[in-house]
Amino acid sequence: TTVNSYLISKRITRAKQLLRFTDMTVDEVGAAVGMGDANYFSRMFRKVEGISPREYRKQCVNFRKNLP
Repeated sequence: TTVNSYLISKRITRAKQLLRFTDMTVDEVGAAVGMGDANYFSRMFRKVEGISPREYRKQCVNFRKNLP
């Protein structure tokens, strides 16, 4: 793997944590993980995870609501 793909992987992993456990906006999450351009962040997130950051957050929220 290249240095760039490693960094993107680490940034997306951190972004997933922030999306799950904070109320930060998607733009704020992108900036917090070093991707200041929100469009670039969303594109990279979708490329790695297969869904947008907003969809990811929605799935996590729905999952937590369904826990006993």
